[in-house]
Amino acid sequence: MKKFLIYILLSLSILLLYGMSVPAGDVYAEDLDGDGIDDDEDDQYMYYDGELDIYTGKPVSETTSNQTGRVSVTDYCQYDFDNHWFCYPVNGGTLYVSVADGMITTNEVTFAIGGEFNLSIYKDGNKLNGIPKSVSEPGSYTAITWDENSETQLMTFRIVKKTTGVITQYVMPDGFNVSSVSIDGVEQPRSFGSVDMNTDGYYEIRYLCTATGITYTLVVTMDHIPPQIIYDGVDKEGRARGPVTLSGFQNGDTVSVTLNNRSTSLKSGNRLTETGKYRVVVYDEAGNSSVKEFQILLYLNVKSFFLFAAFVAIIIGIFVALYITRKRLRVR
Repeated sequence: MKKFLIYILLSLSILLLYGMSVPAGDVYAEDLDGDGIDDDEDDQYMYYDGELDIYTGKPVSETTSNQTGRVSVTDYCQYDFDNHWFCYPVNGGTLYVSVADGMITTNEVTFAIGGEFNLSIYKDGNKLNGIPKSVSEPGSYTAITWDENSETQLMTFRIVKKTTGVITQYVMPDGFNVSSVSIDGVEQPRSFGSVDMNTDGYYEIRYLCTATGITYTLVVTMDHIPPQIIYDGVDKEGRARGPVTLSGFQNGDTVSVTLNNRSTSLKSGNRLTETGKYRVVVYDEAGNSSVKEFQILLYLNVKSFFLFAAFVAIIIGIFVALYITRKRLRVR
């Protein structure tokens, strides 16, 4: 009995010493997410089926703040925590926008106006009719105000498609820094001020507003490859001696064709048959484009043949009419 008690005490001592030897920061097998809670009991994400953070494996959630009121993001822009607006004060009021000056987004952008002042919104250099409550079409947008003495650009932003080739670099807006960048799931070396986007692939860019502590995310697929169109019938000198057939189109491609500087279109079978100088621009869904200029020289097609035959018939008819007329004159 005495030996049995000694054996029990020795076993407990060994277990106690082993437990004391485990560092406090070690993660046990049952705590796989490292939050200090047994995973069998930690079921807060059990039914989550949304996007997961590629670095932590936990659900992505927008950073929130308990702050209220406004804080200065830059010298000319404030953030309104209560209404989630970026605020641009002007003489006579304030322009409220859901994005900051210089942002790139794939989402809808909303506007609101407080006060009375002159304001115009431009898309790709073209003035929009009135002040829209929101915009969602891809393009570069600019908000401009003016008075009797001057005109001022308040802010600009860009909306892109989720698959795009129209940007090659994302320069961070003033007051923002890059938090992380991944391409096709591979984390990239961090550059605080900008992100190079020349490489094709799936991008996840997270960047932080230092004044508010709020993190924003841009998720896009970069595709910089222009449409690969084949022009059958055009030689190396850009000349064709007959119809030209275009092939290689992909879903979502659009085509613009001009003939002798006038707008025209492809014929049945993606063919161009009329003689003249052509300029063909093909755009893909990502916004990339390819341009081809060529000339179809005069050739004898069915239409030309009938026109030529009609012309010859008219000439012959004229000669016959003249001959008959002269003959009649001589007989008299």
